[in-house]
Amino acid sequence: MRIRSFCLMLVTILAAAGAQAAEAPSLAFDQFYQQVVEHNPGLRSAAAEVELSWARKMQASAGFWPSLSVTAGFSESDDPVNVFGMLLRQERFSQSDFELNRLNTPRHQRDLQGGVHLRWPLFDAMRTVRTARAAREQVKAAQADEKFVVMEAFLLAHDAYSGALALEQMLVIAEEAVSASGEDLKKAQDLKDKGLVLGADFYAARVRAGRFSQARNELTRQVKSMRLLLNIMRGAPLASEFTLPLSAGKAEPAGVPAADLLAQAQETRPDFVALAARVNARREEVLRARDSILPTVTLTADGTNNRRDLGDRGGNNAALGVVADLPLFDPARSGRIKEASALLELALAQQQALRDTAASDLARENARYEALQANYPVVLAMAEDSARAVEMLLPLYSEGRKSITDLEDARDARLSAASALAEMRWGLITSRARLLFLSGQLNADGIKAVSAGITNGN
Repeated sequence: MRIRSFCLMLVTILAAAGAQAAEAPSLAFDQFYQQVVEHNPGLRSAAAEVELSWARKMQASAGFWPSLSVTAGFSESDDPVNVFGMLLRQERFSQSDFELNRLNTPRHQRDLQGGVHLRWPLFDAMRTVRTARAAREQVKAAQADEKFVVMEAFLLAHDAYSGALALEQMLVIAEEAVSASGEDLKKAQDLKDKGLVLGADFYAARVRAGRFSQARNELTRQVKSMRLLLNIMRGAPLASEFTLPLSAGKAEPAGVPAADLLAQAQETRPDFVALAARVNARREEVLRARDSILPTVTLTADGTNNRRDLGDRGGNNAALGVVADLPLFDPARSGRIKEASALLELALAQQQALRDTAASDLARENARYEALQANYPVVLAMAEDSARAVEMLLPLYSEGRKSITDLEDARDARLSAASALAEMRWGLITSRARLLFLSGQLNADGIKAVSAGITNGN
C-alpha cells in the first residue's frame, strides 16, 4: 500500500513538473532588456556618480554665497588684559576700574558671549568661478557616462539574446537533421536486410548520422549555457525556465544611417562627450591654478553681545570690514600649475586614444558588416539549393538510383548551409547593432529600432 501511494505521489510530482515546464513563460527581448537594466549594477553605479557630481557642483557653487554662523561661549579669567576687555565689552567699566591695584590684580571676571558672523568672498582669485565651471563639466561627463553604460547594457543584452536565438534556431535545424537521418537509417536497415543496400554504405551512413547527433548534442550544451547566461544577466534564478519567441521572418540586410561613422561617433557617442567634458574641466583646473596669484577680497561682518550673567543687559558690539589678501610669494603655485597641466595633457591623450580605438573598431565592424551583407544572399541561395537537393534525392534513393551515403551527404550539406544561414542572419543583426553603438546612434530611437529588428529579423 505504501509503495502504491509513493508511486502515485511520484507520478503527481512528475506531472506537475511537466506541466510547469510546458507552461514556461515566453521571454521577449524588451522584457529581457528591462530586467537586465534593473539588475545591472553598473547602471546603479553610474546613477550614483551622477548624484555625486551634482553634489560636488552644489558645493563648488556655494562659494558665490555668504556664510553665516552663530557662536556662543563662556569664559572666566583673572588675567588683567582679559578682565579689562570683558568689562569694556560688557559695558560695565567704571572709574574705579582705573585704580592700579584693580588693573594689576583684578578679581576674576565671567563673560558670556554670543554673536552672529558673516563672511562673503567678494573676489577669490576666480577660484569659485573656475571650480564651479569644472564641476559643471563633471556633471556633463557623469551624465554622458550613464548614457554610455545604458548603451553598453543594451548591446550586451542584444548580443546575448541574439546569440541565444541563433543557437535555438540552429538546434531546431540539427534536430530536424537527426530525425530525418533516423528515418533514412530505418529504411536503409530494411533494405540492407533484404540485400538491396550494401553494408558498407549503411555503416558509412550511420557514421554520418552520428555526426548529426554530435552536432545536436553540442548545440544543446551551448543552448543550456546561453540560457544560464541570460538568467544571470537578468538576475533570475539559474534554473528559471523560459521560451524564446523565434521569428519566422527573413533577415534582410539593413543599412546603417551614417555617412561618416567616426564623425558621428565624436559628436554623439556618450564616452566621447564625457571625455570632452573632462578635458574642459581640466582646462578650468589649469586656469584656477594660474589665477591663484590674484588677490582675494572678503567682506566681514560681526555682531556680538557680552554679559556677565544671563539676566544682565550686557554690551552689543558690531564690526564691518573688508579684507584683502595678496600672495606675494606662493612657492606651491608652480607645482599646482604643473600638476593641473599634466592632468590636462593626460585627458587629451585619452581623448586621442579613444578616437584611434573608435576608428579601428568602426573600420573592422563596418568591414564585417559589409562582408555579411555580401555573403547573405549567397548563403541564402546555398540553403535553398541544399533543401532542393535533399528533396530531389529522396525519390532517387527510393528508386535505388542513389545510395544512402549520397542522401546523407545531401542532408549534411543541408545542415551546414541552414546552420550557416541562421548564424549569418543573427550576425547581420548583431553587427548592425554594434555599428550603431560604435557610431553613437544607439540612442532611444536606435534602441527602439534594434529592439524591433530582433523580433522581425531585420
